[in-house]
Amino acid sequence: MRVMPWLCLMLLSSAGAQANPSSPVSTDAVPRKTVVGLAVNPTDWGQVVLEGERVVGPRVSVGLGLHVGVRVSNGSRDLEMAEQRLETRDSFFELGVVPRARFFLSGAAPEGLWVSPQVEAIHQWRKYAQFVVEEQRSESRIRSLQFGGAVLVGYTAILGQGLAVQAGVGVGARHSSDRYESRQPVLPNGEENTSTKGRSWTFDERLQVSLGWAF
Repeated sequence: MRVMPWLCLMLLSSAGAQANPSSPVSTDAVPRKTVVGLAVNPTDWGQVVLEGERVVGPRVSVGLGLHVGVRVSNGSRDLEMAEQRLETRDSFFELGVVPRARFFLSGAAPEGLWVSPQVEAIHQWRKYAQFVVEEQRSESRIRSLQFGGAVLVGYTAILGQGLAVQAGVGVGARHSSDRYESRQPVLPNGEENTSTKGRSWTFDERLQVSLGWAF
């Protein structure tokens, strides 16, 4: 992902400026112990995390996120041989929780450069259907229960009266237990229903930006 090295460089540069001992410090600053915000993945706008963070030490905070993902798409194409039109509908929904901790390498929590391990528990539902207009349709459903974790490196900046801007990059892994159900038309009249189970591992890169409020 080309954007990741540039983002890392920006984070480290910002952290260096924040950690500069010559920077003036306001003696009237009010300690902020709580941050709430909304995080998104710029590569997938269908996923958002409503998150809260609480400072528990000078360089440590803990947080909890509510993960929600929604995607719906419809498509169609002409069948050349049959001179008919094939319609497709794909819908996806996921809901989960993401507990985490942050250890601040510079600054004082909740602001500065941090490393954040987190765990994830996510439930996914997906439904895919395709059919020729005015004829029987085939339909597939997938239900997945996923457990995993990730480690992110990022930076939090608090601007003005409490606007919190955060960004992080990292890697993650999830184990998925899946259940597949399908319904297929069978000629001349009728249908065939099947159900199978599967397991899989997924390893991926993570990119997250967040906007919220610190108080």
